[in-house]
Amino acid sequence: MLGEIGEKNERFMGTSFHDRLVATRDKKHSKNHPFFELWAQGKLTKEQTAFYCTQHYHYVVEYLNWLAFEASQIPERDVKTYLFENLGDEENPDDRHLDMLKDYVAASGMNRDSVEGSIVLAGTDQLQNWGWRMVYQTPWPAAAAGLFIGLESQFLDICKKLVPALHRHYGYKAHAREIRFFEEHVYADEIHGSKGFAIVEKYCDTPKLQAQALKMVEEAAIRRWRYMNGIYWYALYGREDEAPPLPG
Repeated sequence: MLGEIGEKNERFMGTSFHDRLVATRDKKHSKNHPFFELWAQGKLTKEQTAFYCTQHYHYVVEYLNWLAFEASQIPERDVKTYLFENLGDEENPDDRHLDMLKDYVAASGMNRDSVEGSIVLAGTDQLQNWGWRMVYQTPWPAAAAGLFIGLESQFLDICKKLVPALHRHYGYKAHAREIRFFEEHVYADEIHGSKGFAIVEKYCDTPKLQAQALKMVEEAAIRRWRYMNGIYWYALYGREDEAPPLPG
């Protein structure tokens, strides 16, 4: 596996580690997923966009748990500070980001209290389980690359794509309470993203760690894309787990 990354690194000769991280993420960036393309064009119903939020809720709950786990394990003070700042922003009891998600769901005509008990699609479950394997089994600098760059940094570009559509196609005014989750992540994730990159670039300080980091970013982007596939098929066509037909 690391040998494959080594071969890819040869093709990146002359580029910075930062640029290699970005290029690896962008090969499968979920901002380009058909679900978000349809959303940006106003071609999804509010209910379909709200269903995305139920799956995002299930994903974010575990993402925050991954951050908390890493914060309990990592000795470096600057990394701990960043992790706790990130958790503090997300879990502020007076303005919890998960509650912002519920506000959007409720504004879309669904029961906000149904979010926590909503279905967890197979792709969502697989992303959750992969994240736990990553933080348990991977050296923390490489796991940080998967978390901060492979996963978290994507949401900035996704929100930049969706916020104009929420104004133009779905009738929400700028800074409306119902869409704060998306608007605020444009600003918050610009700060978080730069700090996340800085941490990964600082502590992935050997060829082996850099190779592992690139592999985690690649896997994270693929897993998130597959998670979006599940949302697409369920929200648009009601397909959850379609068994293949018998031959003949």
